[in-house]
Amino acid sequence: MKRSPEKQQEGAALIVALWVLVMLALLVSSISYDMQVEASVTSYYRQRFKAQHLSRAGVEWAKMFLVQSQGMLSSLEDEMPELDLQLKILRRGVAVRGYRHEMEDGFFELDIVPESSRRNINLLVNEPDDLREIFDQANITDIQQQNELIGALTDWIDEDDFTSVNGAESDDPFYIERGYKVKNAPLDSIDELLLIKGFTESVVFGGPAEVEGDPPYLGIARWLTVWGDGRVNVNSATAEVLLTLPELDEWMVQAIIDGRAGLDGEFGTDDDGFTSVEEVIAITGADPSIASKITVDDRRFVRVVSVGESNDVRSGTWVVFRQQGAELTPVFWREELMP
Repeated sequence: MKRSPEKQQEGAALIVALWVLVMLALLVSSISYDMQVEASVTSYYRQRFKAQHLSRAGVEWAKMFLVQSQGMLSSLEDEMPELDLQLKILRRGVAVRGYRHEMEDGFFELDIVPESSRRNINLLVNEPDDLREIFDQANITDIQQQNELIGALTDWIDEDDFTSVNGAESDDPFYIERGYKVKNAPLDSIDELLLIKGFTESVVFGGPAEVEGDPPYLGIARWLTVWGDGRVNVNSATAEVLLTLPELDEWMVQAIIDGRAGLDGEFGTDDDGFTSVEEVIAITGADPSIASKITVDDRRFVRVVSVGESNDVRSGTWVVFRQQGAELTPVFWREELMP
C-alpha cells in the first residue's frame, strides 16, 4: 500500500527531529565534559598555587627558626615548647628534619640542615683519598675512572692551563667539541660538574653504570656542596658522608650516630648533639688529626627544604642561606612541583 505524501513528510520530519535531539544531546554532553575538565584543571591549578605558597611559607618559617636560633628573639619555651625544643637542637648544630606545620589550606614539612653536613667539592681536590671514598660510596669503583675524574676536576678548578696526570684542560677534544673552555676557578654549583669531562648525569645524579652488569651509580651530588670551609658537621652529617672521611671506620661512624642522642640516649631531647670536637674524638678513639676536618656547630650556610602540600598536590622549595647573625642571604634557590 502506497503511503500518502503527507505521511512521508511526517516521517521525514520525525527523523530530522530525532537527529536534532541526538546532536543537541551530544553538544550538551560535550559542553558538560569540557566544563568538568576545566573545573578539574582550575582546581588543580588552585591547589598547585596553594602548595607553592605553603612551601614558601615554610621557608619564611625556617628563616624565623634560624634568626631565633641565634638568640635574636625572646624565648618560646612557655608559648611553644615543641618549637623551642627544635631551636635548642638547631643551636647545637643538629639538623631539624621532618618538622610539620598545619595551616588552613594544607601543611608544610621542613628540613633545616647545616650545609657543613656535606663535603665541599671545591676543597676535595686537595683530598684525593676522600674523593675516592665518595666515588666508592656511589659505586664508581674503577680506579682508572676515579683517577680520570679527579684529574679532570682538578684541571677545571685550578688556575693554570697545565694538564695534570689523567686530567683535561681546554685543549682536550672533549671541550673543543663542545665549544667551551675549562673554567680554572671553583664551582659555583653542583650542577656545574656536568660540564666537566667524565662527570656524566649518572656519575653526578645517579643512573646506569658504564659497564653493563655493574651496580648502578648512586650519584655523588647527594653528599656534596660548594659552600663552607670543608669541615664536616658530625652533628648533622649522614653516615654515608661521615664514611667519606678516611680517618673514620664504620664502628666509629656508628658511635657518632649513637652519640648524637646525648647523655639520656634519646633522640629529640634538648641534650642532642656533641658539644665539642674533642668529645667526638674521645667517643670514637679517632686520630686527633681529624679535628681539622670536623666541626659540631658550623651553621654559616644552612640548607632549607620546604615541601608544601594541598589536597595531594605537592610543591618543594630548596634554599641555601648564608647566615651572619640575624642576616640571611640566599645563595641558592629552586622551586618545583613534586610527584
